[in-house]
Amino acid sequence: MKILELGHLAFKCRDLSASEKFYTEVLGFKRSFSLTYGDRGDAPADIPADREWIVYLRVTDSLFLELFDPEGADELNLPEWNKFNYQHLALITDDIHALRDHLAAHGVPIDSEPVLGIDNTWQMWSHDPDGNKIEFMQYTDKSYQITGR
Repeated sequence: MKILELGHLAFKCRDLSASEKFYTEVLGFKRSFSLTYGDRGDAPADIPADREWIVYLRVTDSLFLELFDPEGADELNLPEWNKFNYQHLALITDDIHALRDHLAAHGVPIDSEPVLGIDNTWQMWSHDPDGNKIEFMQYTDKSYQITGR
């Protein structure tokens, strides 16, 4: 038995529509399919059966981002560096400076400008509509992720 690859990441969203728009229209992920509350056997009776419960966005051929409806959430758990929890999502780009300009043109906050990190990889930071931290990276021919250090 071996793990083959990462299959998906999942976020419960404050506003499912706004999060889907961010990941599809700004970052270019593709909507693959969705599940509704009617697909569940244990759906709350007060939620319409046709309301979307999970939206699946295709990131690569085999990697998905699952966006969950906010039903049942009672607080926002923002990622913090000093906590044992989710830290960030890292996405690879082929042009970090063009990506920075693209994000800014769409009104996406730039939390830190592109810098060459200690691992010889370009990196910058932003976040999604729910505050989930996103690291954008561009590998170089000297990136430790490529060379193994």
